[in-house]
Amino acid sequence: MASCNVRDRLLEVAGPVFSEKGFEKATVREICQKADVNLASVNYYFGDKEQLYLEVVCLAKEMGVSRAPLPEWTSETTPEQKLRDWVSTLVRRMLGTGELSWSNHLMMREVLRPTKACEHLIQELFRPFVNIADSILQEILGDDVPEYRRMQCVFSIAAQCQFYRVSNGLVTLMLGQEEKETHYDTEHLMEHILQFSLAAVKNLKQEFTASEMESSSSLNGI
Repeated sequence: MASCNVRDRLLEVAGPVFSEKGFEKATVREICQKADVNLASVNYYFGDKEQLYLEVVCLAKEMGVSRAPLPEWTSETTPEQKLRDWVSTLVRRMLGTGELSWSNHLMMREVLRPTKACEHLIQELFRPFVNIADSILQEILGDDVPEYRRMQCVFSIAAQCQFYRVSNGLVTLMLGQEEKETHYDTEHLMEHILQFSLAAVKNLKQEFTASEMESSSSLNGI
């Protein structure tokens, strides 16, 4: 077996193992046995289990981005369309574009029970993606809405997606399989989350606009 194939095989096997068992419970021995390689291979190619895990997380990140990339925008693209695209991308990355893979599950593990590898995800994936949403909301809301309120909006949008990802079984039990498949598939959820979020963002804009007008009236009355 060529050396490059050994490395690739370890990554290929380690992904599902880490996804199922998590970093702590997964063992190098099990990964090497499933990959049919020597027990010393992990140390040889990756240094240790932690570095192997980090590279598996990086692979999961790349798989998620490649399955649901953000579209390219032009100067003519409206902020509302950008938000639609952003929400669509988030839903597809979190809920999948079909059957959920080990990479989806592993990424959710890192969100719910972060390890040191999550620091890499924050810097390389989560923070840049959130910053895009923040800039879109700034286009919609203007500069008068403070950054922390925009960030609350971003987290609230993401929380809707996370609910359906984490509570998939609960939703099925509450509604029944037929109802869930009819009205809670990825496309329906994408549209609902977008409409719900846009309504909240527009309401926030009206709130700050009204507050500004009230402040202006008070100053004029002095």
